[in-house]
Amino acid sequence: MEAENRTAKKAKSELSSRDLIMSATLRLIAQEGIDAVTHRRVAEIAGVSPGTTTHHFAGRKGLLRESFISYLSSGDTLFTMFYATAAQDGPMAVDSVREGLVRLVEREFADASLLRAEYELMLFASQDDELGKAVTAWEARAAGAVAAVMEQAGARRPTEAARTLINFIRGFELERLVNTNLSVKEFERRLTPLLRALCSCLLYTSPSPRD
Repeated sequence: MEAENRTAKKAKSELSSRDLIMSATLRLIAQEGIDAVTHRRVAEIAGVSPGTTTHHFAGRKGLLRESFISYLSSGDTLFTMFYATAAQDGPMAVDSVREGLVRLVEREFADASLLRAEYELMLFASQDDELGKAVTAWEARAAGAVAAVMEQAGARRPTEAARTLINFIRGFELERLVNTNLSVKEFERRLTPLLRALCSCLLYTSPSPRD
């Protein structure tokens, strides 16, 4: 029993160290940019030895890759909650969809520095095949969750409606990176007419071979 307890404590400690390192990597990117990331700098921020970072992550690319994948998994949780709420409530009103998307964006905007880190890592993913595949898979899962909600809200072509919404959100996020005065309130103001158009079939009125 004592040996099992020691093994469990060691596993918990390693998990905590790994999480600390990935969190420190994201903070460093947010504050100083992706070029600042080294095992030594991340170790300083995380409060661990450089040997701990190299134990958990193979090279700088591995550190960046795993940190971003961990960050994306938190996005999976948000989209899953969004979809679960829709599925539980049955057919959704446009206002309910709007409120759900506004809550998602509020979480994104809660820490503007993490938004900067996300887009720096997106650019890195364009040069890293393994991370690029992970990002593509995550984008597909997010689009699927939004499409399911849009279908319940009455969108005639939910897949394309979801793509439109995600592109709209991405565009707003990029705009906010250079104009921090943009608020969630402004996001909601712009989102409302778009959602109404998508759900009332004012957009995409002809059948799509892909839907």
